[in-house]
Amino acid sequence: MEEQRLHRRVSFRTEVWRDEDGIFSRGNERLGDLSVGGTYIQGAGASIGAILNLRFKLPAGDDFITCTAIARHTRGGGLGVKFLDLSPDNLKRLAAFVNASATV
Repeated sequence: MEEQRLHRRVSFRTEVWRDEDGIFSRGNERLGDLSVGGTYIQGAGASIGAILNLRFKLPAGDDFITCTAIARHTRGGGLGVKFLDLSPDNLKRLAAFVNASATV
């Protein structure tokens, strides 16, 4: 199968908070691979096309990255999502983290 990813991706594990009815809560889900375009959430379930509100932290910061994402695929007990509305500041922080963490 041909690689379809548009962005550099790094393996990154951290907890993710999901918004349910306006309240962010932490579950058993964890981020897996991460890029500026999206992430894989281990242990998450949602229908393809579902809109999710997410919140997570990068290792070097105290501030959450908060964004809306769309569920693109399910695989191996998790969910691949595409980020829809990263703020310019969060996009910059995420890009710096991915670029610093990626091995070429």
